[in-house]
Amino acid sequence: MTKLVIILIFIMSGLALFGQDDMNSGIIYGNNHAFSLTAPDGWVLDNQSGVKQGLYAVFYKKGESWEKAITVMYANTASLEDKAHKTLEQLIKYDINSFKKEYPDIQITDESDIVIKDSLIAKVKYLSGKSYGNYEAMAYIDAGKAGVMLILSSRSKDGFQDSLSAFESLVKSYFFISNKVEIKNKNK
Repeated sequence: MTKLVIILIFIMSGLALFGQDDMNSGIIYGNNHAFSLTAPDGWVLDNQSGVKQGLYAVFYKKGESWEKAITVMYANTASLEDKAHKTLEQLIKYDINSFKKEYPDIQITDESDIVIKDSLIAKVKYLSGKSYGNYEAMAYIDAGKAGVMLILSSRSKDGFQDSLSAFESLVKSYFFISNKVEIKNKNK
């Protein structure tokens, strides 16, 4: 754990050396995952507003808020050590089946992968439907012991279309740090 803390300090120091005061980057971590993201130009990274929903990195356009924005983005993770999904492909299938059970008219389409760096890619799905209510893009990234999901969600089709380039920018900002993170409960 000490090594991870040292690595995180070096990474954050390195980010500061680029000389950008408003870089809007953060590290998202939990059991078996640590990665960084940078908000796209014109967007804000907020690590407080989504906490009640279990979301520690939410994004919305400058001048808006998490609660009121028509279009938002957020990061989420799922264990790839769960018996229901041990691979990214199984996680994607699990999610799709869950969505189809809850929203029978949902439309899910495969979209072009987003290349993050070298051989690291994000598998992208678009979701929409009358009962679903939103237009969404979901990017799935294999982080070893966890699947990282970056989501663009909009209550309007125009808001969705207008934010696709920001979504791609967010996905491309993904930077893997570690999958050897262990959060210990002090009460145990």
